[in-house]
Amino acid sequence: MSRKRIALACAAVVVGVGSVVIPVAANAGEEKDGLGAACRVADQATVWWASGEVSLTNKGDRPVRDWTAEFDVSQGQVTLDNPWAYELRQDGKHVTVKPVADRADVAARGSRTVKVGINPAGKGLPQITGCRVNGASGSGGDSGTDTAVPADSGSFVKDDTAVHLMWKPPAGGSEVVRYEVFQNGKQVKTVKDTMTDIERLAPATRYAFKVRAVRSDGRTTGFSKEIVLTTLAAPGQDKAKPVLPADLEATASGPYQAALRWRAATDDVAVTGYRIYRNGVKVQDADAKATSATVSGLTASTAYRFKVTAVDASGKESEPTREAQVTTAAAPDGGGGTASPGDFAATTATKQDGGVTQHYLNLTWSVPQGVGQITTYQVYLNGKPAQTFMWGTGDPVLPVPTTKGSREVLVGAHPGSTYAVKIRARLGDGTWGAFSREVSVRTGG
Repeated sequence: MSRKRIALACAAVVVGVGSVVIPVAANAGEEKDGLGAACRVADQATVWWASGEVSLTNKGDRPVRDWTAEFDVSQGQVTLDNPWAYELRQDGKHVTVKPVADRADVAARGSRTVKVGINPAGKGLPQITGCRVNGASGSGGDSGTDTAVPADSGSFVKDDTAVHLMWKPPAGGSEVVRYEVFQNGKQVKTVKDTMTDIERLAPATRYAFKVRAVRSDGRTTGFSKEIVLTTLAAPGQDKAKPVLPADLEATASGPYQAALRWRAATDDVAVTGYRIYRNGVKVQDADAKATSATVSGLTASTAYRFKVTAVDASGKESEPTREAQVTTAAAPDGGGGTASPGDFAATTATKQDGGVTQHYLNLTWSVPQGVGQITTYQVYLNGKPAQTFMWGTGDPVLPVPTTKGSREVLVGAHPGSTYAVKIRARLGDGTWGAFSREVSVRTGG
């Protein structure tokens, strides 16, 4: 279509440094060549939000309607860029994108781009592998290394000297003849199955494992994401619970988060992590090396009580630290609650798309202040997420609004339809702020 549509960011995100083009078998309706998929990584990915593209290219002489794009994401929740035109399903780490009816054909000798996004919740930069279309995977390039990789599927610690590793095969798994297992960077096993035990390990010790597949033609895939496990303490080895962390301090970091600091705990064997409690309820964990943490999602002008405990290799938990109290700052507008877009308004408009009248909602709002740079907003229609807008990405790059924001939402050829509309912002710390007021609008006709 000739008109420019809004990119909705409830989509799938890719993180990396380039594109991998994967040719596939011809789809129904194609006369020659075929449909190809490429995953392009966003340049400004963070541990709170990443965006990218799945690009489809049709080399055939007829349009392709019934396509299916697939990929695997290392972590996080994937949301669709344009739920009006596409349907997204996520099963664990596997993501599938399909067109809705006739709204996302790939034109003959043309292309189509699906904009996507991931919320990794601060756990690291997400990665996408196994990008393919219509279920067929390609050669993975000509470097000798496949882009599809094995994925952890529930590895666990067996006891103080052994762990059990389990993984899912990479795309094109039927071609795999064996797997190579690495422990702390050194190959320790070669197996044919998708699981194995690693034994003779040291008690109460942290290990990092990774797996790669070897295909029948000798090519190897990339490595899986590291599988990090800590063996249990030996019987009688861990006799005491950890000595509690000391000197807990809590400081408000603006209206919606608090920064915690403490001195490291000690244990007769090893401290394996920390647990953070807010008002008596555990809200998050920290790893063994951490002596600080940020707790987000708080409410402005509100008092909170924090405690921290340490955990050892046998699961024993220390006594809590002394309680640290903090009161978050007032919201920028002087009120309480989490930051929400202000002055929210919605009007309707129409545009001609060939012989079809398409209806739009024109949204405007005031940008929340004092909560860091806001580049992402999510729109709800009738109580359900409909679109996510992202600034600072794309070609050309959209400038990030600082005081007033506005976007256009396509709702389709639906005259006389009523919509309850509200919007919320992803704050600078990666958490979602409160919703704007909800407004009701009705399309013409």
